[in-house]
Amino acid sequence: MINSTKLLTNELEKVGFRPVYVPVNEKKRLKVFGVEFVYLYLFGIAVAGVGWLAENLARLFTQGIWDCRFHLLPFISPYALIPFAFRILLGDPDKIAFFGHRVFKAENRKTAVLSNILCLSLICGAVFLGELAIGNMWEKFFGVQLWNYSSFPLQVTQYAGLVPSLAYGGGAYLIFRLVYKPVLKLLQNKVNFKIAKAICCTLGVAIVLDTLAMSLQIIILKQPPVYWSVKVW
Repeated sequence: MINSTKLLTNELEKVGFRPVYVPVNEKKRLKVFGVEFVYLYLFGIAVAGVGWLAENLARLFTQGIWDCRFHLLPFISPYALIPFAFRILLGDPDKIAFFGHRVFKAENRKTAVLSNILCLSLICGAVFLGELAIGNMWEKFFGVQLWNYSSFPLQVTQYAGLVPSLAYGGGAYLIFRLVYKPVLKLLQNKVNFKIAKAICCTLGVAIVLDTLAMSLQIIILKQPPVYWSVKVW
């Protein structure tokens, strides 16, 4: 049987066919619409770090404060979900798609512009509704106010408004538009799968545990943890 298979392979190669060998382990990799989960999560870890930095910069310029943002590690885990949302809910800013289904069937400049406008609008809308829902949920169920945008103009409540929604939403859109594809491709090409998996299983898990610790302290003690805070001005 083995000799017959080898003989058939040799004959196929003579007429131009080349067998494609796929490592067995690669078949078992968890993927999200064709992209390995670990690379999306690795990108998410980086975005969580950028989110921590962005929130601190916003607080620094508006309140003169630089702090832990309720975490031990310099990462805010909800931001790690952004690459997954991009992949699953948006697809591509020029060819927006929900769960892999394109919104605009044609591909031209007009549909590309409309796709980007829709993409930006959806991201800003998601930021607005997400902050509104999460902020009110923590206050209603646990009596804790995690942030306050009351000093900003055009606020709906202290938890959501036009300025923060456009700022955070616009930043997320720019990441999706300019950074998402090249960085994801770079990670896939330059970072060994085992190394990426190890980072996700160590740092990635630590970030999740850090968030769980924050949540438990809020639920039990009725206040968010402030491990450190610096008043710059």
